[in-house]
Amino acid sequence: MPARVLLILLCILTPLSAAPPRVLAWDDAVAARKLALVRGKEVVELEGLHPSKRSEPLKLGGEGPLMLRALDRTSDEGTPAQRECPSAANLDHPLLLVMPDEDHPTGLRIVALNDDPQGFRWGTYRFLNATPKPLALRLENKSVRLPSGWKPTDLRLTGETRGIGAMIAALESLKRPLYSAVWEHDPDVRTLCFIVPGTDPRLGPIEIKAVPQERATFALEAEEAGE
Repeated sequence: MPARVLLILLCILTPLSAAPPRVLAWDDAVAARKLALVRGKEVVELEGLHPSKRSEPLKLGGEGPLMLRALDRTSDEGTPAQRECPSAANLDHPLLLVMPDEDHPTGLRIVALNDDPQGFRWGTYRFLNATPKPLALRLENKSVRLPSGWKPTDLRLTGETRGIGAMIAALESLKRPLYSAVWEHDPDVRTLCFIVPGTDPRLGPIEIKAVPQERATFALEAEEAGE
């Protein structure tokens, strides 16, 4: 086989290196935990976690699967409890959502999300419906159906920064909103929106956990991480 053809095939078959993972704590209790990412002998402690902000990219060397280690809990063998980060190796821009799970020795579970800005573009709202039923969403003059089961649904707005109306309702009762508010749209911001069952009856049956990210901040952090 000619060397030039072999080189082309290698370029096609060899996957591009994934960006370093980022971590997002589900709530303040998770953010306060002593945690680390581990790959082989490489250990990176997680500092400054916050439920409304992604961590900076976390570069790890080492070999083998990516693990989340709970430095504040031990396994039955007396070592720090840990669990594997599912699917993270298959994502171009992995975002590790760390949530409570008291059925596991770490007290945590991990949901790996693809946070690639090529697909999750600036000016986009990405909705993940964590309630038991599908919902209907209207954002300004656009409407979409939000399936249950954590399936991401994107809605991208264009134009200048402005206030926009947001409304969410049950599919069987579209004229009785479960949630309504005025949001601010910024074309240089993308926002993860987790829809969860409400915990305070005075605030309604559902809540929105919004996690924005600014384009300039992303670019600076990516440059520092060598992405």
